[in-house]
Amino acid sequence: MKQLILIVAIGFFFPCQNNKQVKSEVLQDSQEIELEWLENWFDAWELIAGDVFKLPRTNPPVVLFYDNEYVYTTSNESAPGGEKFNGPKLFGEKLPWKRATHNDTLSLPTGQRVPVQLMTFAAPSEKEGVESFFVMAAPSFWQSAGVDSKEVGLDKMLTGIFVHEFAHTRQMNGFGSKISGFEKNNKFDFNVNDDIIQNYFSDDPIYVERFKREIDLFYRAATAENKKETTELAKQGLAQLRKRQEEYLKPKKGILVEMDHVFLTMEGIGQYAIVSWLEHPKGGKVAKDVAIKATRRNKKWWSQDEGLALVMLYRSLVPDPDWKGMFSQHPENIIVLIEKELN
Repeated sequence: MKQLILIVAIGFFFPCQNNKQVKSEVLQDSQEIELEWLENWFDAWELIAGDVFKLPRTNPPVVLFYDNEYVYTTSNESAPGGEKFNGPKLFGEKLPWKRATHNDTLSLPTGQRVPVQLMTFAAPSEKEGVESFFVMAAPSFWQSAGVDSKEVGLDKMLTGIFVHEFAHTRQMNGFGSKISGFEKNNKFDFNVNDDIIQNYFSDDPIYVERFKREIDLFYRAATAENKKETTELAKQGLAQLRKRQEEYLKPKKGILVEMDHVFLTMEGIGQYAIVSWLEHPKGGKVAKDVAIKATRRNKKWWSQDEGLALVMLYRSLVPDPDWKGMFSQHPENIIVLIEKELN
């Protein structure tokens, strides 16, 4: 579930779906558009940003949402002739909403034009005073594509995906800049995104088997019943991780080690946001084990799956972690943070 747009972005992508029979959001009044699903998504992010990550307020990102007919956006570039409307507020702040028909093509805030398809991602913004922009399809679009979650249902799954990706909008000055540097200063066989390690080694059965054992150790450590077991399993997992990087990543391309750390940390935070919202008594209100299973989905995406295990492990080692370092201009590395707690 990854996006393939040719910009530095981290997100989910699904094959193109265009079903004109799906009903668009109903315009009740020329100045008022009901977007209850988006209000719920914003409420979820306010909860996670405040109660879980305890992040300071900052300028909101430029946002672009779309259904089968319209874009709903705060970007003049994405809807230059759009009609203004009163839409959902973020942290009580009124946003400069516009709505316009998209005619099966989206104009991103960067000026890039892409076909309408099922996707969600965050990317660096080129607008002064705004760190990032954010794109996501409306629930009707996901439903028409047949996307669902047997554990928590479509609505809760989409809210989780939203908080995952929206968390990345707060990481563009830090992790986003690092990723831009990776792409600018190196040449790779694959696109620079959170799947790059997987793309290099997914056809190596020995690597895959070792990696699965590594992930299993981290999940067992994160959910162990006592500190001693957590510590022992965590050390075994870290030894496996370092050995994997030494034997596979370094010989292929040394920078892949740092990239592994960046994507595991960034994606781990996003996945942890999903679990945190799903199990929160003011959020999804589901059991923790269900929340974890729903978030891991089919365990297909390596950086997301191992990243979640690592962030959960760190949370088990530190009862009240300061997450703000994961969102700073000089972001902290989840591997280094765990190693510090174990030493």
